Amino acid sequence: MRSADKKEVTRRTLVLTAPAIDEPTQPVLGESDPGEVSVRVPIGEIISISSNTTQETTEALQAAAARLRALLSSLDDLIFELDNKGTYLAIWTTNETLLVAPPSELLGRSVREALGDEVGRRVTRAVRRAISTGRPELLEYRLGVPAGLKWFQGRLAPIAGLASPTVCLLVRDITAQKLAEEARDDAERRLRYLATHDALTDLPNRAFFQDRLDHALKKTRRNREELVVLVFDVDRFKDINDTFGHAAGDEVLRQVAQRLAGVTRDGDSIARLSGDEFAILLANASESEGEKVAARVSESLREPIVIGARSIKVDVSGGFAVFPREGTDAETLFRRADLAMYAAKRDHSVGRGDQ
Repeated sequence: MRSADKKEVTRRTLVLTAPAIDEPTQPVLGESDPGEVSVRVPIGEIISISSNTTQETTEALQAAAARLRALLSSLDDLIFELDNKGTYLAIWTTNETLLVAPPSELLGRSVREALGDEVGRRVTRAVRRAISTGRPELLEYRLGVPAGLKWFQGRLAPIAGLASPTVCLLVRDITAQKLAEEARDDAERRLRYLATHDALTDLPNRAFFQDRLDHALKKTRRNREELVVLVFDVDRFKDINDTFGHAAGDEVLRQVAQRLAGVTRDGDSIARLSGDEFAILLANASESEGEKVAARVSESLREPIVIGARSIKVDVSGGFAVFPREGTDAETLFRRADLAMYAAKRDHSVGRGDQ
C-alpha cells in the first residue's frame, strides 16, 4: 500500500446483551447492567476508518499554490485578472515600473480609469469580445509608465469555470522589438527615398523627375493641355569649386535648390538632374507661364550666396520647351530645353526650345 493510501483503522466489538431467558423482554443493544443476568453475544464489529486525506489535500493545494506563485514571479510579463467591465481583480508582476500605478492603487479600478480613454476603451472592448466569443483577443498599445514610454502587446483569454465571467490579460513589453522594427522601417524608407531623391539637395533626382514627367504627359494628352519643361545650370560652377573648394560648391548647389523651390507653384516639380543642372516641370502651363517662372528663377539668384564670411555671386542659364508644340515626348522636350539652355549661355538669358 502506498503511503498516500495509509489509513488508521479502529475496531470495536458489537455485542448483543440479552436478559435471562425467563424474562420476556426485548434484547438491548449495548453494555449490560452489572446486576442483571444476561447473555453477551458478539454479533460483529464496528470498524471506524480515520484518514489523512483532508490534511494531504490541503498540503497538496498549498504546494500547488506555492509553485504557481513561484512561476508567476519568474515571468517578466504582467498578468491581470479583469472582470467583464475591465475592473482589475488581481495583478501579478515582478516589475512594477511597467504599471501605470502600484497594484494597490489599481485593484478595484477599471482599465479605462487607469490607462486613459483611448487605451482603456480598446482594452475594455477586447475584454467584452473575449467573454462574448470565448476566444482569445490580441492587441497592441503604447503607454507612458514609470519606466518610460513603452509599447505593450496584450493577450486576453476567458477564464473558464468561475461563477462570474472574467479574463486573464497577459501583457508583454515589446518596446525593444518595436524600436527595432521602426529602425528597420526607417532604413527601408531612407533607401527608397535615396533611390528617388538627390542626397545633397533633397530634391527629386532625374529618375523621379522623368517618372513625374511621363505621368504629366499622359494626363496632358488626355486633357489636351500644355506643359513646360525648364532646364537650368549654374554658370562657371567649376570656377566656384576651384576657387572656394568643393564644400563651398556643395553649399552653393543646396542654396540654389532652395531658391528654385521658392519660385515654383504648388503642384510643380523640381529636380536636380546631375551636377549643377536642375529642371522644373510646370504642369498645365503655357509658354507665358514658363517665361514668368524663368524670370523668377533669375531674380531669386540676384542676391549673392553667403557661405560663412564669403559672398559668392551665382548666375544660372536656362531654357525651356513647351508641349506639344516643341515636343510630344519626354526625350524630345529635354533635348529642346537643353539646346535652348546652351544657346542662352551665350548671352546669359533664358532661351526657348524653338530657337
